[in-house]
Amino acid sequence: MPRDRVHAWDLELQNAHHRLEQALEQARVSILSGKNAKASKPDLRSHCYTFCAALGSHHRSEDDGFFPALVRQMPELRPVIERLTRDHRRLARLLADFQECLDSAQSSPERLLRKINEIKSVMNAHFADEERSLNPALHAFHAQADDRDRMFGGI
Repeated sequence: MPRDRVHAWDLELQNAHHRLEQALEQARVSILSGKNAKASKPDLRSHCYTFCAALGSHHRSEDDGFFPALVRQMPELRPVIERLTRDHRRLARLLADFQECLDSAQSSPERLLRKINEIKSVMNAHFADEERSLNPALHAFHAQADDRDRMFGGI
């Protein structure tokens, strides 16, 4: 794969993280707006389901394509990839819990905020770890011109 495609993966990783962080913050603002839980739930539910789907899709694409491709080309990243994949499973559980909370008639804005703050904390730590762990490897790979056409097995 050409070096510019590797660079595009690097940039997309950072851009996807930024967009997901913004979407989560918008959900937090909606909860903090002071509306009662029943009045804010339809819009909040729609926004949060979209956010949850986007984050889940982002992580599935990493787990199914990006991460296996990295490990094929850089086996030394296996422990990092395994750790990041565990984070994905943890975030999936947190998102499922949050969605259940959204669907519950008894969920208060405070409970929703606690759930979303937990997601934010784990998500931000995961994104920082992922970027800190993978971006240097991707940049190092950029320097390996002989390997650029083999990167990611044609993905």
